[in-house]
Amino acid sequence: MSALPAGWVVAELGALFGRKRGSALAPAKQPDRRFELYSVPAFKTGRPERPLGAEVGSSKQAVLPGTVLLCRINPRINRVWIVGERSDNPQIASTEWIALRRVEAVAPRFLMYALRAPAARGHLTSSVSGVGGSLMRVRMAAAWQTRVPLAPLPEQHRIVAKIESLFAELDEGIAALKRAEANLERYRASVLKAAVEGRLTERWRRENPPEETGEELLGRILAERRRWWEEEQLAKFAAKGRKPPGNWKAKYKEPVAPDTGTLPELPDGWCWATVDQVSDGVHYGSSTKTSPDHEGVPVLRMGNIQDGTLSFDNLKYLPPDHSEFPRLLLAAGDLLFNRTNSAELVGKTAVYRGSPDPCSFASYLIRVRMLRPHLSQIVANALNGPHGRTWVASVVSQQVGQANVNGTKLRAFPFPLPPETEQGEIVRRSADAADSITRSTAAIHALLLHRAAVLRQSILKSAFEGRLVPQDPADEPAAVLLDRIRAERAAERNRRKRRPSQRKRQPKTQIA
Repeated sequence: MSALPAGWVVAELGALFGRKRGSALAPAKQPDRRFELYSVPAFKTGRPERPLGAEVGSSKQAVLPGTVLLCRINPRINRVWIVGERSDNPQIASTEWIALRRVEAVAPRFLMYALRAPAARGHLTSSVSGVGGSLMRVRMAAAWQTRVPLAPLPEQHRIVAKIESLFAELDEGIAALKRAEANLERYRASVLKAAVEGRLTERWRRENPPEETGEELLGRILAERRRWWEEEQLAKFAAKGRKPPGNWKAKYKEPVAPDTGTLPELPDGWCWATVDQVSDGVHYGSSTKTSPDHEGVPVLRMGNIQDGTLSFDNLKYLPPDHSEFPRLLLAAGDLLFNRTNSAELVGKTAVYRGSPDPCSFASYLIRVRMLRPHLSQIVANALNGPHGRTWVASVVSQQVGQANVNGTKLRAFPFPLPPETEQGEIVRRSADAADSITRSTAAIHALLLHRAAVLRQSILKSAFEGRLVPQDPADEPAAVLLDRIRAERAAERNRRKRRPSQRKRQPKTQIA
C-alpha cells in the first residue's frame, strides 16, 4: 500500500471490529414472524427479502442497522452490502456474510467502498480455500487481516460523496450508451421490416425492372420441385427393377400454399410464398448427447443463434463417425430455425455460411434447405423481423414452460417473395446494415465493459490513496479515533471481568 496522507492510518478489520461474529438465530423457531433477510442472492436486487420464519430453513445471524456485510463465498467476494435503517421486522443475514458492526471511527459507506477497492479485493480473492468453484470461501483469519486505509471521519464523508458523484456520472454515461444500443436494435428491426416490405429496395426496383416477377419465379420453382420429385421416384423404381404404375404422378404431395386472405399487399412484381414451396423440406437436429471436448464435428445449438447471425462460442461436439452423419451435416446456405425456447426467443433464425466445415445442429433447431441461393436470407429476414415475430406469436404452443413452433407450422410460414434479381440486392443491403449494427454493438459493449471495470476501480484506487478530495487540517486524525476505540474496548473488557455473577444460588432441597 502506497504512502498515505497525513491523518490517515491503515487498520486491519480484526482490530477495528474485534473479530466478532453475529449472534446465531434460528428463524424457523418463530414461524409466524416476518424477518428482514439480507441473503447473498438478494444483493443483486438491492433489497432484503422479507420471509416468514417458517420459510427460512437454516440458521442466520442477527445484524444491526449500519452493519457492513462482506461476502466470503466465491465468486461473489466483491459483494459488499450495508444493513438499512431499523425496520419493524428483525434484521438477519446469511452466515455467508462477514458482519462488520458499526464503529465510531468508520463511516459504513466509506468501508463498503474500501472493501471494493483493488487492494482489499486482491487480498480477499487470494485468500480463498476449499474444494473449488462455489465451495471456495475467504478464510476468516485472512478476512480479519484485511487492511483498509482509514481517513479522518469528516474526510471519509467527503470521499464517499465524491465517489458517489463520480459513479452517478459514470452510470449516466453507461445508460446513454445502453440507450444507443437499444436504438441500434430498433434500427435493425426497421431495416428488416423495410427489407420484407420492399421499401429497402424501392428506388433500386424502379431503376431495375425485373425480367421475371416473383410470381413467375415461384411458378418455375414449383415446376422444378415437381420435376425433381418425379426424377427421384423414377430412380427408385429403376433401382428396384420395376416400372412405375399408371397413377404414380398423382402421389406427388403439393406444398402448402399461403393463405393470402389476411396478408398485406406487396410491391408490384412480388408475391406471397411459403417455406414449403421453396424448400426440399424441414429436418430436426440431433438429440444425441454432445461433448465439450474440441474434437469431432461441432454441433450448433439454440444459444449459437444471436441477433440473426451464428456465434461459434461454447460449441459442443459429436464424433465424426456419428450414425446421423452425413444426413445431419449442414451445407452452406442452410437456414436454421430455433423451434423451442422461451416465448421471446423461439423462432430466432440464422443462415449457415459454410464454416466451420463439417458442422451439424442440435434437436432444438430445424434445418431448411432452400431451392435458390438467396432465399435462405430472404426467409431469415422475414422470420427475424416484425412480420415473423407476429407470425410466431400466432402459431406458438407452450410445452412445460417452453414455447414451441414445430416443423409443420414452419413449412406453412408465408413470406414475401421478390424477383430473383431483387433478392440479391436485398440480401446485400440487409447484410451491410447487419454488419454495421454488429460492429457498433460490439463497440458499445466494449466501451461499457471498459468504463464499468476500469473507471470504477480507478476512482476507488484514487479515493483510498487520498487523492480524490482535499484534506482539512482541522479534521481529527484517524489515529485518535482508533485510540478512543481501543480505550473503550479495553474498558468494556474490564467491566465484564469485574461484573458479579448474575446467577442466583438455589436453596438446597430439604428431605423430610
